[in-house]
Amino acid sequence: MPYLSMEKLTKKQKKILEFIEKSTIENSYPPTLKEIADKFGITIGTIQDHIFALQKKAYLDKKPETARGFRILRNPDGSEIKDMPDYDYIPLYGNVAAGEPIFADNNIQGYIAIEKNSRGHKLHFALRVKGESMKDAGIYNGDIVIVRKQDTAEDGDVVIALLDDEATVKTLRNSKIKAYLEAANSKYKAIVNKPFSIIGKVIEMRRNYQTGKFYNF
Repeated sequence: MPYLSMEKLTKKQKKILEFIEKSTIENSYPPTLKEIADKFGITIGTIQDHIFALQKKAYLDKKPETARGFRILRNPDGSEIKDMPDYDYIPLYGNVAAGEPIFADNNIQGYIAIEKNSRGHKLHFALRVKGESMKDAGIYNGDIVIVRKQDTAEDGDVVIALLDDEATVKTLRNSKIKAYLEAANSKYKAIVNKPFSIIGKVIEMRRNYQTGKFYNF
């Protein structure tokens, strides 16, 4: 959209911009209008007016078709944010109950930002890890893994597999006899004699959004 001016922000606009920035850093995705309204105790309509003002003053961009489609263009002091990558948002799924489709909308806990130019970004999803079976691979309870959807993988790949209708994070092992799933924790035995299907390969793990740490696989 065309930006008409570079005016100073009001105190409320500055606080809203700071909240959007803080929320995006902490959660790896921007807040919704409702979440912003709840934070400041005002109506969504009033928040929309402030968002429009931030867009008009060239501090913020907003994709109209995306609930969390905020993109900060300038810092609250007016300085421009340079080389800001363009992001898309992939769904973050939580713990999947047995018998429930993993990609059901009611399993979505939020959205994770990935760079828009990532190849095949529409084929990605994120999953919150449950348990300590992969701790020796540096994947801990509560971590978030970025997954590329695919139904095959190579020996040694960290994959998301469906086992008894539940999603699990494990290392795929291909022996001469059969493929099986291996944990990265000596307390857990390899899963050898149970049927499973691969739904994706882990390509990245995120833990601490405040420090921006991430790990590629």
